Amino acid sequence: MSNPNINQPLIVANVHNLVTGTLENAICFYDIMENINNFYFSFMTSFNFDFTYSQPVWAFIRSTSAIVGSEYPEDVFWNYDRTRSFIDILSFYKSDIEYENQAFIYQESQNKRELERYISSLINHYSRLLFVRIDLKYALATSHHVSIEDFDCHMQNLRDLIGNKKTCFKNLQGYAWALEQGSIEGGLHCHLLLMYDGSKRQNDWHLAKEVGEKWQDITDGLGEYYSYHDKEVKQRYSQYDNLGIGMIHRNNPTQVENALRTALYLTKPEKTDQHLKLKVPGMRTFGHGQYRIAKRRGLRL
Repeated sequence: MSNPNINQPLIVANVHNLVTGTLENAICFYDIMENINNFYFSFMTSFNFDFTYSQPVWAFIRSTSAIVGSEYPEDVFWNYDRTRSFIDILSFYKSDIEYENQAFIYQESQNKRELERYISSLINHYSRLLFVRIDLKYALATSHHVSIEDFDCHMQNLRDLIGNKKTCFKNLQGYAWALEQGSIEGGLHCHLLLMYDGSKRQNDWHLAKEVGEKWQDITDGLGEYYSYHDKEVKQRYSQYDNLGIGMIHRNNPTQVENALRTALYLTKPEKTDQHLKLKVPGMRTFGHGQYRIAKRRGLRL
């Protein structure tokens, strides 16, 4: 667990936003100075060289280090001159940050094409699939108890359960997931899509509830979930003929189109502010099942 007095993901998100806002001239000078004084000590005392950080966060580390040198974080105060130097040095890292954004957009575009092929293959193979969409997150009041290591561990446990296809994952024929971090509150969360055999599973509301409760068990009660399968939510999408969850029939083009659009929300290249600002080594942020597997009935390998 992380230091109970420091919300690790939030501190990193605050530093990331401070750097991007400074480079975009979206923050006034005295707010920059105040924010550095607010974030610097907490960030430096929770910094871990084993983690992967976003380029804006690395720009913060390198710029501040160039100014304060070997001073202990608790002894550092960011006055006018130091803040001015920070802003000046920060500009040298603008191209690195832009390069990272472009790399993210490219990778998300690749993920989107890959996911579309996967979903289309499943829809074409089964006469009907039950689509379940749920967002897995953490309670805001206790999110400071969840470190990036905890999140990675929780996701690994979830993927293991999905792979075993037992309890609420029984009759699962496909799945996809994407990890993100909120741009404002820094909240870690997962967008999850599950596709069940429509001849064996029908109650999408109940399945979404079961999966959400499974997430709460995995996280020892720290997790929360948002289901898209409540009656009011589904009615809102249905009235505009945009419903892409629930039972999807292969021979209904509108349902198929809506289901694909719903699935592809997991990979949106324009959501550059939602990517993880820190990761543990080897941490994956996107994945889906395999279409060509031996157990897939009627499929020649």
